[in-house]
Amino acid sequence: MKKRNAQFFICGIAKLSVSVFFFLTAAFISKDLKSQTPFAVELYHMQGLGIPMAQAAPFTGRGGFAAASVGENVQVTVGEGSKSIPAYYQMATPNYGAYANLHVIEGEYFSDDVSEGHAVVIPENLAKELSADGSGEKALYINGTEYAVCGVYADGGILTQLGSAKTPVIYGNMSENPDILAGHFLIGADAGKTAQQQKQEIIAMMEIPLEGEINDLGRLHQLGDDILLLGFFFASLWFVLHSCIVSYRKFISAYESRGNAAQRAYTAFFAAAVLLFTAIGFAFLLQLVRIPAIYLPENNIFDLSYYGRQILDGIQQISTDCRIKDFSRICAVYLCAETGCTVLAVLLFWSGCQKLRRGFADGNVDAASKI
Repeated sequence: MKKRNAQFFICGIAKLSVSVFFFLTAAFISKDLKSQTPFAVELYHMQGLGIPMAQAAPFTGRGGFAAASVGENVQVTVGEGSKSIPAYYQMATPNYGAYANLHVIEGEYFSDDVSEGHAVVIPENLAKELSADGSGEKALYINGTEYAVCGVYADGGILTQLGSAKTPVIYGNMSENPDILAGHFLIGADAGKTAQQQKQEIIAMMEIPLEGEINDLGRLHQLGDDILLLGFFFASLWFVLHSCIVSYRKFISAYESRGNAAQRAYTAFFAAAVLLFTAIGFAFLLQLVRIPAIYLPENNIFDLSYYGRQILDGIQQISTDCRIKDFSRICAVYLCAETGCTVLAVLLFWSGCQKLRRGFADGNVDAASKI
């Protein structure tokens, strides 16, 4: 029997260890998703939002959003005779780097005092390709026009992965051509408002109609956190329920006990302490898994048709022939991986707890039989 108990303990500890590994993996995926995703609502149209960059720029400083122009495919070189590299070029407002979650690793993003019109910020992978010849130049040519490189940002951002080929995205100073149409807005996300509400606020502030695709990138942060917290909730719920059973048994034991009063009082006190601990723990668990009301049906949280429409909208976004398609695919991979790791972690956690409980139970039975 001792050998069997040892097997239960080893199996239980192994399952709990693997469960912790999956939880940490899910947390790493969530952190990586956050590092790549701007906490913003995206408003985007491939043909432009119908407003020039010069008209949008004055509002970006006080309006809670950043703007980028309609992009174009370009060819980049570092000089005559060097190889040409295909890239994607957009002009952007000075605050776009912060909103787009660009991590500048060399130089700096555009500032308000940048006087040079032909200035760009390039991704790390493009900088490595352009410097492969060892020239170390801080200038490059886009479609034959020379540009100064102000900074280099780290690879990996969702906004800079425009397709399966991961075409390098170059951001230029908007002062070069302020009359070009804005094609991309990033609006600071507010957890208490829907993406549509935030879009309407920007329209009201600018007094200009803006029609384009909406993608709530800020919501991805919350989805990642909710998945992890929901996993912890289900894993911890087993302890809560088990503690309730232990408390109930102790109360019954104190009630039916024929021993001395001190022993009965101690048992009852222990049962009350376990029950109080369980109630406090359950209250904390309920605080962890809170869903903002804006993401729930308006009148009935059991409105299944509402959730069905949300799923269909997500599938439709994945099938859209614009940048939403790329965002949805990348984010779907992240969230599915995180969900899978969390589900496996909860199942292994529960199974490991059961194994340990059986080991303890068998040990108690063995001790009782000896007595």
